[in-house]
Amino acid sequence: MRNRASEKINFSLEKRIRYRLIILMLPLLLVLMFIIHKSIHLLIDEIVVERLQHDALSLVSAVAQSDEGWKVDAEALPGVYRRAKSGHYFILQWNGGEIRSRSLWDMHVDPVNFIPGDTEDYLYFWIDGEFWVVHHQPFIKQGEVFSLWIAEDISDIDQKQKSYEYFLAAALLLFTCVFILWQRRVLNKGFALLEPVKKAIKENRVSGELNFPDEVPEEIATLVNSIDLLVDRSSRQVARSRMSVGNLAHELKRPLQELQIVASDLNDPKQKETLNKVIRQLKGQIDAELKRARISGNPMPGNLFNVAEELPVLEDLLTRIYNKKITFTYDSELEQLPFDRDDTLELIGNLLDNAWKYASNQVQLSIRSVGEQFSIRIDDNGPGVPAQFFNEINQRGTRIDEQNTRPGDGLGLSICQAIVDSYNGTISFSNSDLGGLRVDVSVQNNLVE
Repeated sequence: MRNRASEKINFSLEKRIRYRLIILMLPLLLVLMFIIHKSIHLLIDEIVVERLQHDALSLVSAVAQSDEGWKVDAEALPGVYRRAKSGHYFILQWNGGEIRSRSLWDMHVDPVNFIPGDTEDYLYFWIDGEFWVVHHQPFIKQGEVFSLWIAEDISDIDQKQKSYEYFLAAALLLFTCVFILWQRRVLNKGFALLEPVKKAIKENRVSGELNFPDEVPEEIATLVNSIDLLVDRSSRQVARSRMSVGNLAHELKRPLQELQIVASDLNDPKQKETLNKVIRQLKGQIDAELKRARISGNPMPGNLFNVAEELPVLEDLLTRIYNKKITFTYDSELEQLPFDRDDTLELIGNLLDNAWKYASNQVQLSIRSVGEQFSIRIDDNGPGVPAQFFNEINQRGTRIDEQNTRPGDGLGLSICQAIVDSYNGTISFSNSDLGGLRVDVSVQNNLVE
């Protein structure tokens, strides 16, 4: 049988939400950074280009023709164009002539490199370590076609912009870290509201009682109500099922008595023996069901097996059933086993019943928690079972006593096997140090996380 629970993949909903929010936030921050960068860039460009266009109009007005040809009236220009490497430059060209600002000094600049077929209103160029914004202004004066290139070095502004953007990036990074921590705190507080529900389910695995808090988040209210309803319905169904089985086994005893009377009236010895054999088999199965009902007691699904309370009752019951003196000792590390009380009671009850039946005078029980497993071991000092039958002793209907005349119906251990299988555990048999049979049950410890 495959463990369906082991096929489920556990994940943290809180972490998944947090990671998705971070993944969503990072592109938004990048887009925000890009928008801020472009906005600042366009703002600077607008201011610088507007200034260049204003200076260009002044330059166009200052262009005049003299006896020596075209010239620019220096007095009409801002002083920055007369100061060497001031960061403000212009080049004026016409057919057969060129005027360069004194600010260019010894810089070798070819306007052909500025606008090779480009139609933008302004361009960027790195020239001699300076970052220029270049504005091209063509105009016609007195029939002459002029091309004016006017530029401004924005290296300092560009550096300040980058410093500001680095500062902004650091601020956004800090904001992101604060946001992530704040987001985690908010999510943790939100999911902390689920802790009482988680605690109730966990305590159910330990104590067997499922007590959800009175107030639960609206998002899981339907789930909590469904679990409550399912547990209640399951408890009632298990109770009805077990009581019905006990009642049915009890009611079948009367028809069996009538069959015994009919068998006693038969004249054919062979038919009489066959019918008596069938009656004995049915009677054995009915007695086994009644014994299970007595061992389980009142069905209480959802409760857990309390070692100190249940074992003395089982010891007293088995002593009265078999009417023989057995020295029973048990050693348990646990006060409770985190499994359904009736299942555990039926499992340990059937194993002890089998040990009690064949033991000479001694039965031992040990319950241990070993890592991720619960271990239950029962030893007796009876005649034991030959090793060749260990693999088939727990198969339904198998009667090892047919080979060595031990009484039994072969159902008890098969019932134990079915219970262990339902919890995805294992049951094995070996020779006990006491001389009889040793039964080892290993079941997954679902409390280990």
